[in-house]
Formats: sequence, C-alpha cells, structure tokens
Amino acid sequence: MDDDRMLTSSDYSKYSLEYFFGLFCLLLLLPAVIISFGEFRDIIDYFEYGGDIKDIFSWILYTTTIFSILIISGLKFTGNINSNNIRVSSGIFIILLSTVNLISRFFDFEEERKNIGFDGSWLEFLYWSSTHETLELVFLGVIIGFFILKK
Repeated sequence: MDDDRMLTSSDYSKYSLEYFFGLFCLLLLLPAVIISFGEFRDIIDYFEYGGDIKDIFSWILYTTTIFSILIISGLKFTGNINSNNIRVSSGIFIILLSTVNLISRFFDFEEERKNIGFDGSWLEFLYWSSTHETLELVFLGVIIGFFILKK
C-alpha cells in the first residue's frame, strides 16, 4: 500500500517538473525574441556594408528553428500537445528544420573560410569553438526533435 502512495507521489513530482521545464521553455521565448530582433537590426545595418538577402533568409531559418524548438518543447512538456499526430508532426518538423539549418550552416562555414582566407582542412576548421559549438547546437535540435517524437 505504501508503494502505491510513493509511486503516485513520484508521478506527481515528475509531472510538475516536466510542467516547470515546459513553462521555462515558453518563458525563454521572450529573451529569444529580443535577441533575434537585435540580430535583425544588425543584419539591416549590414546592408550598408555589402550584406545581401541571403543573410535575411539565414536569420529567418535560424530564428524559426529556435522559436520552434522552444514553443514545441514548451507545449509538449506542459501537456498541451495531446494528439499523437500533432506530436509526431512537431517532432518531424523540428528534425527537418534542424537538418536544413545544418546544411545552411555548412554553406555559411564555407563562405567564412573563404572570407578569412583559411586554407586548412575542414577538420582543422571544426576545431574552432565557434564552428563546432554551432554544429553541436544544430545537432541538439535534431535530438530534441527525436525526443518530441518519443511518447
């Protein structure tokens, strides 16, 4: 009998922890919006110095990826995604968006290598913290997408 009570208490605390995490993800949307607006202003300012429309498309892709991960994770952990179809669609959406993000990052890296005149190998370029940390975050998005897929 005491085991049943402990199981119920454990389930309740697990639910409240998940709910807190989901709420935290949703609250992180506010700083994400502020930071993305600042990035957008920088991109607009960069047009004076040779920026192009590709920068805006990249910004839209990267911002959409972050917003989607935060919104979908927040909704899932707060229990607002009840349908299996919506859960699976959301997970696949995050995985696909993160994959497109990864491909875009490789093109950005190639452009960065040309701009700074880096003649080393890709492996040497991946040792740079700005490069591998960006890729780690993109792969984290894919992993989060798979966690959303999981029941």
